Amino acid sequence: MDNATAQNLIDLNTRFYAEHAASFSATRSAPWEGWRHVADIAREHFGDTPAALRVFDLACGNLRFERFLAEQLPHTSQHVTAIDNCPALAANMNELARVDYHSADILTALLAEDEYGSDDAIAGSRTPALDTAFPHVSCDLSVCFGFMHHVPGAKLRQAVLSRLIDAVRPGGIVVVSFWQFMNDERIARKSARSLDLALAQPPFAGFASSSLEEGDHLLGWQADDAAFRYCHHFSTAEIDQLAASASPLAAPIDTFSADGSNHSLNRYLVLQRNA
Repeated sequence: MDNATAQNLIDLNTRFYAEHAASFSATRSAPWEGWRHVADIAREHFGDTPAALRVFDLACGNLRFERFLAEQLPHTSQHVTAIDNCPALAANMNELARVDYHSADILTALLAEDEYGSDDAIAGSRTPALDTAFPHVSCDLSVCFGFMHHVPGAKLRQAVLSRLIDAVRPGGIVVVSFWQFMNDERIARKSARSLDLALAQPPFAGFASSSLEEGDHLLGWQADDAAFRYCHHFSTAEIDQLAASASPLAAPIDTFSADGSNHSLNRYLVLQRNA
């Protein structure tokens, strides 16, 4: 995918969340089924009642994972570094203790580094421009839920995964979810309607279905099929390729499916950073 199209898709999603933050957050209150397994993984690697846990959450949304983890580990002091591109979603973050919140568009920052020829930035180096959007941390647990499907292009997804790995200490755990929404017939029909509308009413200048890659879709929101957001459906092969791209920095230690009525709406990848 060319960088201009990728940037247009990133901007499309930024506008979507700015316009629909309240209604989106209202539908995102219950914890995901898969998070219970994530909590079990945390206990397995850090102890049933660790005294402290440092967490990095990329695309934290309304911080419901932090609330869930606090309930699961009530005797653990948690310090969270959280990043999101929609501050309105995190309006109630003051209810949580020890959350260091950053409002940043990390995809545009990563794309800009690539645009200006810094291959090392995509590979995982640290540069001043990226540090502004992506603060340096050294955590025990790095998570990214409900976001990777908004990342356009395989190269940018690899860059995001590299940053998630970079955020944990040696031996730390990275957990990422991948939305497999086209397995749901209702969402697949919704995607088809939204694409038809987008072809008639382009969401940005120069939009064409040919500019999208295999697995790329536009989805509407609630009853509005024209409230476009860009989403990518992940095949199992793509997820395996991303896991392989993490070597030699980290190794996969688990994969599982969960969430939705069929318990397979998300595929989770669990990595451990190498010592």
